Amino acid sequence: MKKNIFISFILTIAVMISCFSMPVHAAEEKVVISTVVEYFDDGSYLITTITEEVNNSRASVKSGTKTSTYSNSDGETQWTYTVTGTFSYTGSSSTCTAVSDSYTISNDNWHMSSHSCSKSGNKANGTVTMKYKVLGITTNTISRDVTLTCSATGVLS
Repeated sequence: MKKNIFISFILTIAVMISCFSMPVHAAEEKVVISTVVEYFDDGSYLITTITEEVNNSRASVKSGTKTSTYSNSDGETQWTYTVTGTFSYTGSSSTCTAVSDSYTISNDNWHMSSHSCSKSGNKANGTVTMKYKVLGITTNTISRDVTLTCSATGVLS
C-alpha cells in the first residue's frame, strides 16, 4: 500500500513539473503605428490610434486595430470605438479577410445610437454614432467613419 502511495506521489509530482515546464506562448505584441488627436470647440477631443499586432509566424498576414477614444474637456474618457481588421498581403496586393468592431461607454450619459462594420478590398470599415443624452434629450451627437487600411506590403494606415 505504501509503495502504491509513493508511486502515485512521484507520478503526481512528475505531471506537475511537466505542466509547469511546458513552453508558454507569449501574448502577441502590439505596436502603436500612429496617433492623431482631433480637438473640438468645447475643449473635448478624439484620439485615433492605429495598433498592429506583431506576429512573426505568419509573414503574409497582418492584424490591427483603429481605435477612436472620445474625451471631455477635463480629459475624462467618455467612449471608445474600435475597428479590428485582419489582412492578407502579397507585395502586389492586399485583402481584408476579417473585420469586427466594438465599443465601450465610460459615461452613462453617452449612448450608442448605431454601429456597423464591413470589409471592402484592403479596407476594414466601421461606422459609429454616439449620442449624449440628458434627461432623455440628445444634446450632442458624434458620428465617425473609422477605416483601417493595409497596403500591398503590409503597412497599416
